[in-house]
Parts: sequence; structure tokens; C-alpha cells
Amino acid sequence: MSDSVLFSFFRKLYRQGIPLGASDYLLALEAMRSGSGLEDLEQLKRLLRLLWTKSLEDQELFDQEFKKSVEPHLNPALVTLQAKEGFENIEQFKLLCHLLWTQSPKEQELFNQAFAEFVEPQLQLLTPSPQSPTPEQAKPLKPPVSLPSLGPSEPSGLNSEPFTKVIPKLEKQKQQARAWKGVEVHFDLVRTLSPSAKLSKLETSHHYQLTPRLPMSVREMAVTWRQLRRPQRVGRAEELDVPETINNICRTGLLWRPVLRPCRRNQVRLVVLIDQQGSMAPFSLLVEAIREGMNRGGLFGRVCFYYFHDCPEKYLYQHPQLTKAIPLETVLSEQAQGNSVLMISDAGAAYGFYDEQRQRDTRTFLTTLSNYTYLYAWLNPMPRYRWKATTAEDIARIVPMFSLDREGLNDMVNILRGYPFPPGVDLNE
Repeated sequence: MSDSVLFSFFRKLYRQGIPLGASDYLLALEAMRSGSGLEDLEQLKRLLRLLWTKSLEDQELFDQEFKKSVEPHLNPALVTLQAKEGFENIEQFKLLCHLLWTQSPKEQELFNQAFAEFVEPQLQLLTPSPQSPTPEQAKPLKPPVSLPSLGPSEPSGLNSEPFTKVIPKLEKQKQQARAWKGVEVHFDLVRTLSPSAKLSKLETSHHYQLTPRLPMSVREMAVTWRQLRRPQRVGRAEELDVPETINNICRTGLLWRPVLRPCRRNQVRLVVLIDQQGSMAPFSLLVEAIREGMNRGGLFGRVCFYYFHDCPEKYLYQHPQLTKAIPLETVLSEQAQGNSVLMISDAGAAYGFYDEQRQRDTRTFLTTLSNYTYLYAWLNPMPRYRWKATTAEDIARIVPMFSLDREGLNDMVNILRGYPFPPGVDLNE
């Protein structure tokens, strides 16, 4: 595989939002130069997926892009470098994990303890029993295509009847029995093979997204925020006013001097009110991304942030920890007068129930805000389908509320620029 194809594939994955860095690319190069993953196309795909993907979503994007960008350019017959067929024993497997996952002596010590306690006892179940060796068992350990059968003389802690129910599930989940050869440790397999595993847990498989993934990248947010502009002619008169100059010539018959006018400058000012703590605590990373997108989108120095809890009432706060209180009327009169105002809150959608008191307090606040500006909107980090039967559904009828996606952010920016409210949104209804 040439570096050009590999690097192009790497860049496409990065642009699709998979968290990758230069160290990941160099690690893949080092692994390939040592011969890993060069047996065939499938082994190369498995190696790169192991190094570059960190979640199920990443794996789906990886598989799609690999099939589109790599497979058409790579002929398996051209791969001449050969590698070992898997690993001869557990120590070789442990050594590879050591090289990929640890950097400092402290990390190596922790790795050895965790490997000896959790992984090694379970991997022993993949090897035949040493009490009754056979000619096949005397050979170096080869990775089996399917799980070894457990006979009556082999102590396992699992009876044969439930184990036959487990095998189809394991083969269906990306042939997990071949994970030994591909160095892709699947801990669901380890738990399944554990004698203490409960079969009831195998009926359902739960997957958790542990890698932070934003609905939009910061770069995409910045591009959208650049559209928030309010050009006005202010400052010194230094731009030629062609129509007025022509009118002056027509009136006097002479060109005494050109008529100048001020240049158009972006005079937008944005006040952002952010809900803190409670149900908004899980969205702290998202709020920071929105702030960074505003700064990159040309709003640096044109935006001010204030904080509240659940609903803006008598006071707003200048610090995210809800300290340094300042009266609401002061903020609205000094900062929001004639400017754009954005509220960021789940509006009760995260809890999933209806709070009538919160709805009344929000309506009171919006009525006060409308006396200072009509350029206001609400950004809800929860998807729209989660608003149903919650306080957010009622609040969305009295203020333009949008979910955080490309379409929602574009529509929200248009409202802050002065576009009319969407149909069905009326504060006085």
C-alpha cells in the first residue's frame, strides 16, 4: 500500500470527524513496515481499524471509506511483504498490546496487573486443556476459525446446552472467534466465555459511545456564525458615493468634489445566555464548542456571555459557577438593547417531563426581553423528537427554538439577523 493512498484515506477519515492525529498515522506506518497487516487486504483493514477507530460509529465510517477509497486502488497480489500468521502464544499477544498501549513505566506496571487479572485468565479458555494433549495440541498454537468444542472431560463451568446458544451469536458479531488472529480483543467475547457470565445478559447487547462526538465540528459552526452580520455605515466618510456624486453634477453642472460616505461595517452584537448545572451539565463540552465556533466565526469581541439556571429570573451571572451576579434589567438595558440575544438551554427536554412553573417563568422572561429587542432565538442541545410532552414543546411555541444541527443553526442565525419568526411561534398566543 503506497503512502499516497494511505495518507489520502487517513485525511478523509479525519475530515469525517474521526479523532485522529499525526501520531496515529505514524503508528500505522510503523506497524506496516514491521510486516503487520500485510498478509492480505482483510488483515490490513483489520489493522488500520484497530489503530484508528475508537467507537462503533468510527468503525462504520471506516468500513464505508475503506471500501470506497482503498479497495479499488489496492491489489492484494501486489502485497509482497509477509508477516507471521497471528501469534504463537499469549506472551506475543501481550507484547503487542504492551507496545501499542503503554508509554511510561507506570503505565506498563498498570497494564501488567490488568492483563494478569482480567484478560489472561479468559484467554486461557481459548487454548485446549493441557491435561489431555493431542498431536494437534502439541503443535504451536494456531488461531481457530471457530470456538473449540467443550467435551465432558474438559472442565469449563458452562454446560453444553447454553454454550450452543452462544456460538451463533459470537460468529455473527464479526466472527469474534477470529479476534485472536486479528489482535482485536473484544471484551464481549471475554465476558461470554467467563464461567460466571449470565446467559440473560447475552440476549441484549448494549453499546456505549465513550468518545466525544459533536453533532457539528467547530469549523462548521464557525462557517455558520460568519453569516451573522449586520452591516451599517459608520465611521469616517471615505467611500465614494457614486449616485450622490452624479446627482450633485446634475444639479450644479460641475464636479466640485466627489461625495463620500462611511464604509459598511459589521455592527452585530450578540448576548448569549447559557443554562448551567442540572440537566445542562452533560452538555458542557458542547457549549465550549459553540463558544469556540463563535470566536473563530468573527464574533470575537462582539459577544458577551451570561449564565443562569433553568430560567433567567432576577439575576444573571458572569461566571459559569453562577457567581458574580448582575441584575437582569441591567444586562438587558446595557447589552441587549437592539442587539441579538441567544438562549442555550434544554428547556426541560433532558428530564423528559413537563414543568408548568418553568414554562410560566420563561414566558415572563421572554416578555421582558421583547421590550428591548426582537432579535432573539433559543438553541436546544436536545434533538427535536425529545421535546415532545416536555416543557420545551410549549416554550418552542413562544420563541424560535432550534436543535443543534446544520439546518437548525442556519435557521437560528437567520432569526438573529432579523428574519421573521417561523409559523406558529408567537409570544402573545
